[in-house]
Amino acid sequence: MEESFNPTIGKTVLETLTSGMYDDARFIFREYIQNAVDQIDQAVQLGILSSKSDGKVEIEIDVEQKRIVISDNATGVSQKDALQFLGDVANSQKDSTKQRGFRGIGRLGGLGYCDRLIFETSYKDEAVRSKMVLDAKLLKRIIEDSKDTSDAAAAISIITSVDKTVEDADKHYFRVILEDVNVGSKVLDINKVQQYLSMVAPVPFSSSFSYANEIKNHLQTRNLIVDEYNIVLNNVTLFKAYKDKFNDENEDASNIIGVDFVDITNDSQELLAICWYGYRNNSNVVIPESNIERGIRIRTKNIALGDESTCKRFFDAERTNLRFIGEIHTVNEGFVPNARRDYFNENSTCQQFEENAKKIFTAQNLENRLAQTASKLYNRLQEIKAYQIEREKFMTKKGSFGNEATEKFHLNKLKEMEKKAVKAIDVIKKIEKKSQDITPVKNLYQNIIGNNDTTVQPLDSQEAQVSQYDPPTFTKLNTEQEKVVLEIFDIMEDVLDFNTSEMIKKRIVQKYN
Repeated sequence: MEESFNPTIGKTVLETLTSGMYDDARFIFREYIQNAVDQIDQAVQLGILSSKSDGKVEIEIDVEQKRIVISDNATGVSQKDALQFLGDVANSQKDSTKQRGFRGIGRLGGLGYCDRLIFETSYKDEAVRSKMVLDAKLLKRIIEDSKDTSDAAAAISIITSVDKTVEDADKHYFRVILEDVNVGSKVLDINKVQQYLSMVAPVPFSSSFSYANEIKNHLQTRNLIVDEYNIVLNNVTLFKAYKDKFNDENEDASNIIGVDFVDITNDSQELLAICWYGYRNNSNVVIPESNIERGIRIRTKNIALGDESTCKRFFDAERTNLRFIGEIHTVNEGFVPNARRDYFNENSTCQQFEENAKKIFTAQNLENRLAQTASKLYNRLQEIKAYQIEREKFMTKKGSFGNEATEKFHLNKLKEMEKKAVKAIDVIKKIEKKSQDITPVKNLYQNIIGNNDTTVQPLDSQEAQVSQYDPPTFTKLNTEQEKVVLEIFDIMEDVLDFNTSEMIKKRIVQKYN
């Protein structure tokens, strides 16, 4: 008969499941929010709420009291299920294909960032409030005490207390309270939490983002309804951070001028995900880090996985992803977010997604088709404008430069600019032709070139000739000496750069006059 084996799950696993598994402490808001919106969905199904818009997740961060409260008005937890629901670890019965939080470990996240973690809940038509308190300070001492032999389950049992009190039977809510929050973590920084949630949480687009309706309408045509919820932070309703206008590193304004869409399918042409991306009139420039919404990001059930660097794997040049804004929304149920919520578990769906996303983005050729096209249009337009300005200046001064050498120098410079401008027109015409078939290129062309004057007036034969100037005179020299000096001037113009030659000539003229 084989000896039975009773494994022990060590207490230190709790440290891993709380603060040890994540790089950013703000993940706790995501974990509690995704549990809350799952319950809002269920409350709608049960008729507790009439619609998702009636659901609400409220977050209060009290910096002075070092206290955070996250509450929702969804189903709550019935008193008979409260102890098991709140006390069990990694024993969630949620369906991972339908609900966002399904592992049952997220609710412990707050333990790593406060002294006391409290859950309060009440279920509709039950006049009971269930309250569970977890002593995070005591847990830390248990974990650090090498002599304490408690396993994970025992440790949770030791630090947990539960009580029940009377509540209004009509109330239904779930509330998470973090008391004596660690000051050093980002979770008390209201601005940073707002920025994080505006890119992670399942919140709507802002009405000021001009392309919101176009994106939502397109996703609906592909049978994807993106869930959006009412989430409030310190009485401020949260929206996604996308906006129309950016400031680049050189402080030049940069506008989103259009959005485009990409279907990502598997080898059987089944839809895996839908991507939208916004492009700017200077998509050749990486969006500065100060713009938190930069980069194409992945979202599952409208909650972000990873950050702006997650999708760089799909591009040959990693910087390409940071030149755009956008989202990849998964639609296939085969995707399973990993425990860290920064990507997916490896499976056949994930593998097909990676392989085909890279192929599709390569075919889309965002680097050359949009980024480099924007760069070409901008640079070629500037070359034409520079020639137009220089030509006007030159023709105004022609014949009055002071001497033949100076005019010749500026004329040669103008001729080189004319060559560049003529080539620039050819490039712009080719892009204009391509824009007739590709909408994003058309938008770039219209936005950058638009009504700008791109005509290049070439120099005619007379304009291309250097004017006649009287040679300089030297009052202190005789005729033969003056002739020699003028010959030296010719040699200097041939062998020296223009500025050096003119400086020396000017000094000689001054000395011998």
